[in-house]
Amino acid sequence: MEGCLKGLVDIMQKSRKSSDNFSPAKKQLVVIYFLATTLFIGTIIKTGMDHHWWLPETEITSEVKPGDIKVRLDINNAPWYELVLLPKLGEVKAKAIVAYREKHGNFKTLDELSNVRGIGPSITEAIRDHVKIGSDTPHACLDNRE
Repeated sequence: MEGCLKGLVDIMQKSRKSSDNFSPAKKQLVVIYFLATTLFIGTIIKTGMDHHWWLPETEITSEVKPGDIKVRLDINNAPWYELVLLPKLGEVKAKAIVAYREKHGNFKTLDELSNVRGIGPSITEAIRDHVKIGSDTPHACLDNRE
């Protein structure tokens, strides 16, 4: 009987080693190494993104205030969410301009804005310096520095 048990134990040990090349401790080390490597790479990527390492260095060369910058929007191409930035225009009026433009075509003059429901002469005058007609490339200009 003792010989039978010894033979059975030998068979179990051989079958265990042949099917499993790694011991449980080695498997745990491989998993820990993989997780640590992933964490390290993720930390490097996150740090790089936080510090914007791919962008060129910039330097402030003048004292420009946000109020000095004027943006002129093309009334025929600007979406409603850009038109909202114009003085005296809210979301409803900006969407009305876009809807009118889609229904009737592009505006030929700024005075045609008065055809849009809710847009009167006072609003047209308020936005006159901030909009343009035409598909020139949009540009930002500085007051008194053009």
